[in-house]
Amino acid sequence: MATLQIRDLPDPLHHLLQLRARRNHRSLSQQALSDLQQACGGDPRERRRQALADLQGLADERGRQRFDPAPEELIRQDRSR
Repeated sequence: MATLQIRDLPDPLHHLLQLRARRNHRSLSQQALSDLQQACGGDPRERRRQALADLQGLADERGRQRFDPAPEELIRQDRSR
């Protein structure tokens, strides 16, 4: 895993980070990592899970669609070439 060192961190920012860490029962390092992850869009696995859940919700709203020809048939045709 990579390491990040931040130099010349302004005192007010350090103080705010410490307060957030205390409120969330985290170390300063854990809080900084959590804040960075949130600023960068969060956990990629969670974003992927959410995207799949959103797609499933759309599919449920619209009901099942029939494909003509069925995807399996298209694959069979492609393999037989």
